[in-house]
Amino acid sequence: MTVTYEKLQSWKPDGLSDAADKLNNLRKKLIDQQDEMDAGKPPETWQTPNSSEAARSRHKRLVEDLNDIAAPLSAVVAGLDSAASSLRSAKEAAKSAYDGAIGKGWTVKFPGGTQVEIEDPTPPESKAPGNRRGAPVGHPEQDTMDSYAETISKALADATEAETELEGVLTTATNGGYDGGDGEIADAIPPEIGKILASGQEDGDKPDKAAMQRYAAYMDELEDEPELKREIMSQMGREGIANALDNAKDVGVDLHAALGATGRGVIEDWVESDIKNKSVTGDSATLLEHYSKDSAFAKELYSNVKPEEFADAIEDLNKEAFPSSGRIDEAEKDAYSRFLKGAGATLATYSNGLSPEDAKALGQTWTEKITRGEGADAAALSLLFKKGGEVAEYQTDFAYNLANGVYEFEQNWIKEHEGEPLWRGRSDGILDPDDAEGHPAAGRAPAKWTAGFATDALGNILGGLNHSPDAAQRFFMDGYPDGDTSKDNERLKYLMLERTFSGEAESDEGDGLGMALEAATIGDRSLADGDKFVPGTSMKQNEFSAALASDMMQTIADYSGRDDGGDWDMWRPEDRWHIWPEMKDSLGTITSGYANDIFDLMKPEGATQTGADELHISKEDFKFVLGELGRGEDKSGAEMLGAALVQEGNLRIQDKIIEEFKDEPGVPSLREINARLGLDINGINTQMGSVLSETIAHSAVIDIDEENRAKAQAAFMEKAFSIGTEFVPGAGDVLTDAFKDKIGKVGEHFLTSTVDTASGEGLDALKSAVGEGPKGDEWREGQHASGSQLLERSMLNTYIRMGVIPASDIGPELLVQTADGVKFRDDVYSGEDIKDPQSPLGRAFDQWTSSASYDQFGGLTADGKQQFEIDYANDLEAVKKFVEEKYEPRADSYEP
Repeated sequence: MTVTYEKLQSWKPDGLSDAADKLNNLRKKLIDQQDEMDAGKPPETWQTPNSSEAARSRHKRLVEDLNDIAAPLSAVVAGLDSAASSLRSAKEAAKSAYDGAIGKGWTVKFPGGTQVEIEDPTPPESKAPGNRRGAPVGHPEQDTMDSYAETISKALADATEAETELEGVLTTATNGGYDGGDGEIADAIPPEIGKILASGQEDGDKPDKAAMQRYAAYMDELEDEPELKREIMSQMGREGIANALDNAKDVGVDLHAALGATGRGVIEDWVESDIKNKSVTGDSATLLEHYSKDSAFAKELYSNVKPEEFADAIEDLNKEAFPSSGRIDEAEKDAYSRFLKGAGATLATYSNGLSPEDAKALGQTWTEKITRGEGADAAALSLLFKKGGEVAEYQTDFAYNLANGVYEFEQNWIKEHEGEPLWRGRSDGILDPDDAEGHPAAGRAPAKWTAGFATDALGNILGGLNHSPDAAQRFFMDGYPDGDTSKDNERLKYLMLERTFSGEAESDEGDGLGMALEAATIGDRSLADGDKFVPGTSMKQNEFSAALASDMMQTIADYSGRDDGGDWDMWRPEDRWHIWPEMKDSLGTITSGYANDIFDLMKPEGATQTGADELHISKEDFKFVLGELGRGEDKSGAEMLGAALVQEGNLRIQDKIIEEFKDEPGVPSLREINARLGLDINGINTQMGSVLSETIAHSAVIDIDEENRAKAQAAFMEKAFSIGTEFVPGAGDVLTDAFKDKIGKVGEHFLTSTVDTASGEGLDALKSAVGEGPKGDEWREGQHASGSQLLERSMLNTYIRMGVIPASDIGPELLVQTADGVKFRDDVYSGEDIKDPQSPLGRAFDQWTSSASYDQFGGLTADGKQQFEIDYANDLEAVKKFVEEKYEPRADSYEP
């Protein structure tokens, strides 16, 4: 009988879960009898005629009887868990849709069975303009009505199925239909349990943590019964196990361990078969994701599946996701994307389990398949490597030999086939599922893809070095003649000045190059790693990183905006040299990684960096780098650097306070800080005002007209100051041990708001904060705060984070409670209510600005604000002069 909506809402899934828990406790008590059963078994040495055999027979029947009690208990517990899971999701989905319909004033009718009809009792007039005298075109929200009805109908059908299946389990258990066998009580799990468990692990089902713990316990108990375990997993199938792994992860249960070696073997067989048969699905991708870090799984998979078989599977997935019609199949695209990342991460795990020699050989094998393979091998395998490199680190010898091999192959091809395209004929239309864009087919014309090409194998391989800094450094080190970093890096010169990464050439617009340079310059740069060496050399990694970063920035400074003289026409759509658009975010990350050096460089007096691990570029040249960062639509690179410089200024202030007060209990007051460090902090604030002013002013120089330049600069300012003092996700986890060791009580307040931009992890956290926020030009919408006011708000947030301005000193109306702590309202200087002195906000603002804390705060920050205001006006004029005298003349300055 069909479950009605009222009956579904009356169900209590948690009650079913409670019942399952109680029955499972009974099952555990039976299992606890195993020792007594073992102890009571007549020994084989007892050979008394008749009596010994009779005793053994009675013991055997007792074991079977206990097992026949445990088996149906196992089935019923699984049935209750599955029913609870299905009914929980069905109940929630139905109620959400039903409430949505009622909330719009519609009526929901149930004609019978699982049929659902939704009607609007007072439908609006809906006429189509231009139609036959206003012919009706249907209800304007008909799609929503249909969606609600379909959701409720499916929920009723799912609930009916769950109820029927539970009744079946209970009936079979009552009739003694589950055989417990004659083994151990813990193994008295009927094979049919696989189908029962699978019914509660379907898409959308919501098993609770207790249910997943019981499921994991079943799997763990069956490890010594591999055949039964395989049979149960077979009954659940790929979808059931994939969903179970997802559900277990969501509720914090380690199902991976419970599945054990037997489960790993079953899953490897499934994934291997799917790849070889070109039948990879979303479930295959899920299984691969969950086992990508399992070294035994990785070894088995990559030992059994050839690179060309991976390529064939990728080509098939690509065709399913991006058919010739051009209508992207979102489900297939998702499966394709997750398969690439899962397979790539598994490849990384496999490579890290190899010896250096075997890893080198693997790199050579993959080089051979990519450079001399057939069909889509080059694009497919290099894309797999790239996607894996986005989430995992490869073994250095493998990644280096692959990158070096593909690069050398390209160099030899250029010498032997001048002007003939290398990679374009080797892709078979392979696209990156995370970046593909295009237009559907029109008439008989095929679909036209405009972005996301995976054709450029070298570009893909460079992108795959993203989380493999040792391999990236070794790759770029080979570009320096004899390893001498004082000479030109031939690889850097070729990749930045001579080679195309154009989307028109089906490349990635510099994305891969940017990621490789990011890995080589700041990917392994940490204060704790100062004595690490570039693999195979005697050069310290942090010194090499600085040399390569300096050479990259100097190349940008030397060529930015120059006329191409015809040399670059085939590489770029413009006639002036610029970095590739998709490289800018990496450039922002790299410059942020050297925020300490850049802060000193951009101070009014400038700085001459002399250390081997410091940037070597002049302030004048760095202005061209800033201009490239702010060029075009994507401003994330400039925004990130601005935020990093705010962080750097805050760090310098925090270091002063920590050093002064680290041995004292509690947190110092503003008055104490002012009395002992007022001059020092004012000096840093003055420097910060000047640095930020000039940096922001020069971040919108290139290819932006004067009218829009001020708007772009204001946008950078707002986002830099806002993100620079926000809580950065994970910031407390990425501070270096050296920083943590030197903080006292006051330092504890910094751990949620400060990142160490000298570490790769810190930069990842800052990049995430910039990337997840709105675009820079959206921050300024409706706001009119001045630069000095934004800087003041930045400083206020910093001192609130430190704990030196108690939140109680500030009216609660002016503060916003976030998940991570308290901060000032973003519109603290521009909100209309705050401007009204009679409003609650206005009164709270006046009270704050009249307080003793605000006076103390002003004593520490006034010079910095004033410096910013003065410098910013001057810097805007300096930018105009810089554009006229330094940048524009380059349009007529050709340098090959």
